[in-house]
Amino acid sequence: MVATGASYHLQRSHITLQGAGASARQAALLLLADRKLDQQTYTDLQAAQAVSQVETLALAQGRAHAVANAYTRIAPGSDGADVRQRLAGVPLAGQPRLILRPHLEILHDNVQAAHGATWGALPEDALFYARQRGLDDAAARALIIEGMAQALLDRCLEVEGDGMLEQWLQSGWLAGAIARLQPTAEEAHHG
Repeated sequence: MVATGASYHLQRSHITLQGAGASARQAALLLLADRKLDQQTYTDLQAAQAVSQVETLALAQGRAHAVANAYTRIAPGSDGADVRQRLAGVPLAGQPRLILRPHLEILHDNVQAAHGATWGALPEDALFYARQRGLDDAAARALIIEGMAQALLDRCLEVEGDGMLEQWLQSGWLAGAIARLQPTAEEAHHG
């Protein structure tokens, strides 16, 4: 899912993995400026060797309010299940509210599971190095944000050989959406 926001958006996904070796990947790129978005993913692993991956990147500014809930249940008998949850939020300017909630319910012993949430500003060292290459602050920020977003899309959406993601990125949509998210110089200074 790629969401740029409406006045309010609620996205719910419920996936049940019942066959041995079943897998599901869920990814969300949330680009919010003064909007509200609630993303809820629920995955139920009910079979051996089932694999689940949930990844969310929320980039927000202004008074945006984003909630990302990832809940995964590993049922008894799900021998060898593998679960990964990765939620990240980056406030770009203003006072956005980012709530990231990874949650695992593990009811079987022989599984691999990892979850985490990170929330924080753009890395200062990356901004410094981008500026050292002659980019102004806005261009440096846009380059880093686009790189983070494209990395998520590359990890979660690329299907080998179909070229759909590459075509979509070449259309300029992502760069345009990120440009609209960039704060003005005054907002960045006061944010």
